[in-house]
Amino acid sequence: MRILALLPELPRRALENALGPKRHLSVEKDARLAMRALRQHQCDAMVLDPAVLSPDDFEQMLEVLVRCTVPVLLYTSLTADAARRVVRLAELGSHELILRGVDDAPQLVAGKLTTLLSPSAPALLLNRAASRLRAFPEPLQTASVALFGNGPMPRWVNDLTRTTGLGRRTIDRWMERTGINGAASLLDTARMARVWELVVIKRESPRAVAHRLGYRRLRLLVTHTRRLVDCLPSELGSRLTLNAFTDHLTAALFGS
Repeated sequence: MRILALLPELPRRALENALGPKRHLSVEKDARLAMRALRQHQCDAMVLDPAVLSPDDFEQMLEVLVRCTVPVLLYTSLTADAARRVVRLAELGSHELILRGVDDAPQLVAGKLTTLLSPSAPALLLNRAASRLRAFPEPLQTASVALFGNGPMPRWVNDLTRTTGLGRRTIDRWMERTGINGAASLLDTARMARVWELVVIKRESPRAVAHRLGYRRLRLLVTHTRRLVDCLPSELGSRLTLNAFTDHLTAALFGS
């Protein structure tokens, strides 16, 4: 796989450390040259920090990615500006997300690269939710984007209010205004999206997954899975495809 990288130096080094022998990394420091490489089909995938682009280059990159449709791994620090750009990019496609300094351990980066050609459940769900998240105020948008990485997940809506500095009623109004079925639904579906890879791809036990994702008891994971996707955790991958799983989460998120 030929990977084009447009990154600052430190995440570029982390990416190089995570690459296996079958992947060729092409590092580009100039955004215009990176876009030319994309247009000329010189790569199979791209790792991009959208924060390194100027406003004009970012708008041009959006246009290029619409036409090129290469898999993209967004590797960026979680700032308000970066979150806004992640949402814009997510509207265009199902791009994987790694948050610098939060969930970018070498083994995680390597895992994301391995599955880059097949979007994950969080990437698919973010793609479907992006147009709604785009309307959020900056603190809520930034906190919401973080839910689709692999960092710590808020357990309760009150955790979201502390992170954003917004009141519960304000958050609820934004959820209603954008057609999302409540802040609790956003947290529940984002957490459930992480379950697929752990259970189906990595073959972890439901009990281990429940512990990893902050469920106090296995029973709570089972209850959530039944409510959101209408099956048991152990049945994921046999009763549901990834797209059907994401369809269930989308319906739960938007209340349809």
